[in-house]
Amino acid sequence: MSLNIGNNLKTVQAGFTLIELAVVLVIIGILVSGFIGTLSSRIDTSRQIETTEALKSIKVSLYGFAMAKLNPLGVARLPCPDIDNDGLEDFNPLNLAQCAVLTTYGNLPWATLGIERGDAWSSTYSYWVANEYSSTAGFALATDASGTGQIRAATPAGNVISSNVAAVIFSHGKNQYGSIGMDNSVRAGVPANTPGSSYDDERENQDTDAAAPVLFISRSVTGDDAPIVYDDILTWISEYELKGRMAQAGALP
Repeated sequence: MSLNIGNNLKTVQAGFTLIELAVVLVIIGILVSGFIGTLSSRIDTSRQIETTEALKSIKVSLYGFAMAKLNPLGVARLPCPDIDNDGLEDFNPLNLAQCAVLTTYGNLPWATLGIERGDAWSSTYSYWVANEYSSTAGFALATDASGTGQIRAATPAGNVISSNVAAVIFSHGKNQYGSIGMDNSVRAGVPANTPGSSYDDERENQDTDAAAPVLFISRSVTGDDAPIVYDDILTWISEYELKGRMAQAGALP
């Protein structure tokens, strides 16, 4: 009896190889998909942490600016926002006691502060400051801006986190909606609300409230598929925090 062992072996090997290849490709696809998803998540988390730490350093720079203005001018104040994207604070040319925009909202004057310009997504930080704390007349322990700026956990009626805000600095996060790029490019604005997704909290951080309090929202970062889309990273300086730091350093009596 003659057995065609060679041909049978080739047939078995060929069939097994095709099945094995299909299985391997499926496994590789799953692994690659999981790896890319995990890597992307880690990158996002790393950038959020980097930006949060940068905001802490920016607050220190703002404290330093206020203290430095005491000598030789003898008045403590916070810088005006940058509204023409040159990195320098902007005054009203007709009244140097006021910032260039009455809403005192614009970009962080990074060049004036001598710090890096943008966040981990290469966007310029946005910045708001109360008039009482940016005037060249300076502020003192008795200066009161309570109710001028307010931080809430949501809009329009979320819990109040702080109601005595002297300044707010924030990053527009990964989606970059409404931000200015480090190349001065204007990024896409906050989208309109869609069924199942609201952008009201991000939009609140960028509007210019006509009457006090100027409202800002600080909450946890969510994804683009969340009912409330929010990835701003925000910090603020309360007026008591500012005056306390300066008094501690002997800069205010």
